Amino acid sequence: MSFSVRMLLVVLISFGLPLATAQAGTQKFEIQGFRSAHFGMDQAETLQAISTDFGVPPGKVQHESNPVQYTKALSITVQNLLPQSGPAVVDYVFGYKSHTLSEINVTWQAGTGGAAALVHTAAALQNYFRAENFPPGNVMGDKLLPTGLLLFHGTDAAGHAVILLLGGKAQHDAKTNKTNITPTFLTLIYAQDPAHPDVFKIGPGAF
Repeated sequence: MSFSVRMLLVVLISFGLPLATAQAGTQKFEIQGFRSAHFGMDQAETLQAISTDFGVPPGKVQHESNPVQYTKALSITVQNLLPQSGPAVVDYVFGYKSHTLSEINVTWQAGTGGAAALVHTAAALQNYFRAENFPPGNVMGDKLLPTGLLLFHGTDAAGHAVILLLGGKAQHDAKTNKTNITPTFLTLIYAQDPAHPDVFKIGPGAF
């Protein structure tokens, strides 16, 4: 996972804020990971899930390390997760202490499709999550942040979260008193425990 995406998650949490399995009727929405990759899997199990979901063999999956959080990640690029959405980078992040899957980030850049493709993809995903049955009071969205526009933030009964953010530079128009965003990326985050991420931290009093 890129350092910028982890910092994005920290920013979202500070603002107070699938495979996600949708259930019919009164069953609450559960966030278990992304498609066949579930929270708690080790790297071997996640590689198998990637192969099952996208046909990417283990030898084609990139292995990455975060030098700040001391986490490791498996990364792939997938074309058109949604129609005409373009390439998306999917990062499967393993916790510093647990060494198991704790977060999945899906990121689209403006690229050849420009801002319009990002906006269309963002709208489709926002509508999808809004239609799901999250516990009462566990959903927020349409909030302006320093990093862009938080479109959706939902947590299930277990505290797992799904976060959708349209990122870009915000500019305030004094004439209309409105803030406009030029989108440069769209990030969808599935987090096992966003309030207590499994990353390296320097202990109190260590320095």
